[in-house]
Amino acid sequence: LQCLDDCRGAIWRADGFMPAIDAARCRMTAPPPTCPACGTLARPNILMFGDWEWLDTRAALQRAQLHAWLETVDAPVVVELGAGTAIPTVRAFGEEIGAPLIRINPTEPALGRARGVALAMGALAALRGIDAALRR
Repeated sequence: LQCLDDCRGAIWRADGFMPAIDAARCRMTAPPPTCPACGTLARPNILMFGDWEWLDTRAALQRAQLHAWLETVDAPVVVELGAGTAIPTVRAFGEEIGAPLIRINPTEPALGRARGVALAMGALAALRGIDAALRR
């Protein structure tokens, strides 16, 4: 989570927040999470569209770790599960690192410019099939 007012420029784990939901009314009944420093509303530490307030500290560390790991891998493959064509983040990442793509999507399986394999099926069935093929 992160403070909605960015009072400290910090992020923290959401482990203590357990939302209670009234499914019939589609409402959260538990109080929303708050900043431990100032008490204002907290928000998820995720990048949303047009989000100038997102704190990228954790994501930058994760990206650095990913690129360090990629240096140790000979032939990476990117697997995209159920993503639509409107937001090509995973496909762009695969192109960035020069990896083939396994695109799994029952309704939009087309690869576009990416090189790889398109599977027009659900993610669980596709992953089970890939696992079975690798075990042969």
